[in-house]
Amino acid sequence: MTKLVSANAGRPLGHAAFKSLAMGGIAALVLAIAAPAAFAQSVPALPEVEGPIGSSADDMQHPSRRGPTLGQDTPQAWPAYGEPEFHNYIEDEFFISGEANGAPYTTRIVVRRPADIDDFSGYASIETLHPAQSAQMWMATRVGGMMNGHAYIEVVNTPGLIGSLQAYNGERYAGLSIEGAVTEEGQTDPAQNEIIAQVAYLMQTANPLGDEWNVEHMVISGASATSRTAMNFMEQENGNAAYQMDDGSSLIDAMYVWDTNGPSQDVLDSVYDVPVIILATQTEWDDGTRTFPADSEDYRLYQVAGMPHLESREMYEAGWNECTLPIDNFMFNAMVFMGLDYMHGWLEEGQEPPMAERIEFEGDAENAAIVLDEHGNAAGGMRSPQVEVPWETFSTPNEGNFVCGLMGTATPLPDDQLAQMYPTTAEYAAQLVAQTSRLIDEGWFPPEYIFEISAEIERFASRGNTND
Repeated sequence: MTKLVSANAGRPLGHAAFKSLAMGGIAALVLAIAAPAAFAQSVPALPEVEGPIGSSADDMQHPSRRGPTLGQDTPQAWPAYGEPEFHNYIEDEFFISGEANGAPYTTRIVVRRPADIDDFSGYASIETLHPAQSAQMWMATRVGGMMNGHAYIEVVNTPGLIGSLQAYNGERYAGLSIEGAVTEEGQTDPAQNEIIAQVAYLMQTANPLGDEWNVEHMVISGASATSRTAMNFMEQENGNAAYQMDDGSSLIDAMYVWDTNGPSQDVLDSVYDVPVIILATQTEWDDGTRTFPADSEDYRLYQVAGMPHLESREMYEAGWNECTLPIDNFMFNAMVFMGLDYMHGWLEEGQEPPMAERIEFEGDAENAAIVLDEHGNAAGGMRSPQVEVPWETFSTPNEGNFVCGLMGTATPLPDDQLAQMYPTTAEYAAQLVAQTSRLIDEGWFPPEYIFEISAEIERFASRGNTND
C-alpha cells in the first residue's frame, strides 16, 4: 500500500502555521521468527460487520479509557480539548464476525475518526485494547491526531478482553466470543493475529463507513503490553508475514510502538521490512541492556529523557495515591504524538524522521549508570522543553505499589539555584518559549501541544516560592 519516496523537505507547512499561531498566543517476548519471504502469504478473509452500534445512557459503549477495571466507578473525565466532540470526531463501535484459528468469533472494533470525510488524513493507527481496558495510542495522541484528521482503530482480540467488556455491560456484549482462542498459559494464540489481520484488511478495502474511508496508511501501534501484541503480529509466522494485500503489498505499512525498547537488532534485520519507530521511556532503559539497535533507513529509536512509563500530566492512574514520592508532571502525550507525527510524515510525504541522540550511559555493561546532566536529568536522548529549561529533576521509578513503579517522580531544584537560573517567572517563561520555539523548528516538539507550555509556566509560577 505505502511507497516510500526520497525526500529532502522539511516539516509540513501546517506545522509552521501551528507554531506561528501558538507561539504568538503564549508570546519484544520474541517468538518464532524468519524472513517474511519464507512464508506463503494470503489475502485475509473479510469479516461480516454489524453497526455502527448505537449507545445510550441505558446501554453504554465501553469507553476504552481509564476507569472501568482499575477500581474507579466511572472513567475519568478528559479536559474539554481532549474530548472527541471538541474536534468534531465520532467514535463508531462495530461488531464483526468471522473465523479465526478455524473457529467462529464475534468481537468488537471501535473506529475513531473525523465526522467529515474531507478532514480524514488517510492515516490510521490500529491497536488492540490494552489489558487495563484503554486504547493506549488513542488516549496518548488523540489531541494531535484529531487536529490532523487521523483515524484510530481499536481491536478486541482475546477472550479476556471480551470478558472485561461484558463486565462493563453484560447485555450489550453478551454475544461476543472467540471460540478458536488458545488460552493456556505460555501458548501462542493464533486467533489473535488472524483477527488483527482481518480488521486491517477490512479497514483498507471494505471500510464499513464506506469506501471513501478506506485507510491509505495502516500503522500497527501499541504501548507496553499492546506494544508486545503489535510486535508479535509483525514477528510471528501467522502475523503480518502470512498476509498480503490484493496487489501483493504489505498488509501493515509501518509500526509505531512505545513504552518498550523494541525489537533486537537481529529481529529487525530478519523480520521487519516496513518503517519502524520505537519510543522508549526512561522506565524502559532505567536498567537492563545498554546495547540498542542502530537507526537505519527504516528504523528510528527515540529514548526520551525523564519520561516515565505511565502518563500523569493529564490524569493519574488508579493507585497513584499510594505512591510515596511526588508524582511527575511530564509532557507525556506530546512526546508520544511526536512519534506518530514522524511516522505520518514518513509515509505520507517521504520525510525521513530525524535521528536523535541516544541516552548516555557510563559504559556498555548491563545496568551501567545513566549519565546525568547538571540538573540531575538524564543526559542525551530525545529532550522535551521540561528538560531543556528545567526547574525539576525527573527520575524513575516512583515508589509504592506496582503502578507507582511505572510512574515517575519530579523533584524541584533548590530555591537558590532556581533564583539564579530564573530570577522571575517572566524570565523562566522567556527561556521556555525560546527553547520550545527552537525544538519546534528542529522537529523535536509538536506545535499541536503548545498549550502545554503555558500550562508549564503556570506550574512554575504556582510552585510556592517565587521571586516575582
